[in-house]
Amino acid sequence: MKKTKKIIALITTICMSAVLFAACQKGKIENTSSKKSETVKVTDSRGKEVEVNYPAKKIVCLLNSGLNDLYMLGAKDQVIAIDKWTYDTKEVYDLTAQIDERVKNKTLPAIDKNIEDIVGMKPDVVVMWAGQKDDIKTLEDKGVKVIGIQVDNFDQVYTKMDILGKISGKEKRASEIIDYTKKELQNIDDKLKSVDEAKKPSAMFVWGPTKLDIAGSNSTGDSIIKMSGAKNSAADIKEEHIVAKMEDVIKWNPEAILMWNINDLNPEDYFKDSQWSNIKAVKDKKVVELPHPFYCDLWTVKYVYSVNFMAKTLYPDLFKDTDLEKSKTDMLKKLYNVDFK
Repeated sequence: MKKTKKIIALITTICMSAVLFAACQKGKIENTSSKKSETVKVTDSRGKEVEVNYPAKKIVCLLNSGLNDLYMLGAKDQVIAIDKWTYDTKEVYDLTAQIDERVKNKTLPAIDKNIEDIVGMKPDVVVMWAGQKDDIKTLEDKGVKVIGIQVDNFDQVYTKMDILGKISGKEKRASEIIDYTKKELQNIDDKLKSVDEAKKPSAMFVWGPTKLDIAGSNSTGDSIIKMSGAKNSAADIKEEHIVAKMEDVIKWNPEAILMWNINDLNPEDYFKDSQWSNIKAVKDKKVVELPHPFYCDLWTVKYVYSVNFMAKTLYPDLFKDTDLEKSKTDMLKKLYNVDFK
């Protein structure tokens, strides 16, 4: 009888332990399911600290350069709406469609400034240009988190990549991309070290739409001139985009002119214009246009290709071993992991 009681007691103990164990496990599951979403704080180009869900799973990105950053980061599926310019610019659309099937099929909404549509999507965050102050205020007044971005130089390109890496949960990939870009730029800079500072040519960067719409010193145009081994003719003008006077250009007499990819303006327009015939860059046929708005994008790390392009134009002997086509292909593969056609 005593033996039977001991067995019953043992069985009871085992059963009670099993019940307690199950209760504990149930408690863990409930705690996990009730855990609040994590957040991350970033400081945007306005100097404003913005706290968003981490990682942001619903991102409305209204600037093409930010969209490209998110694609490079591997955060494609976190993007729920984009800017209209990506669809409207054929050269950009054709390549973006190879990255994102939704762009190819035009099922990814392009909503731009349609505030009510943006609010209705209930995004974790909207990424847009910091200069769109009225739209940002309207969205924030409606409770939408907004990150304002401004890119006036290549340091800010890195800052943008870092911010988007943090909100998307792709910090490691962001660091890899930045490190890769800096290494590529260092390779270019190493070739330029033999150039005497006093002998560096003067250059002018043209934004368009006219031949006199140029870049001052506070611009990505200025950055690309300097990184390519030249000096900005308009360096004393502390603006991103200015309309110069012809008398200023005559005084500067730039030795090279680099043009952004402009639909209604090309190097021939300079060569045919008698006002420009005595400008050294025109006489020496050193007026060149960046070949494509997608892979010559100056607002993402792809600007490294444009630096290579300009450096080879200015210093053909130093960069005789640089294969621009291979450079472009390798860069795009590294950044997007896509074999573009």
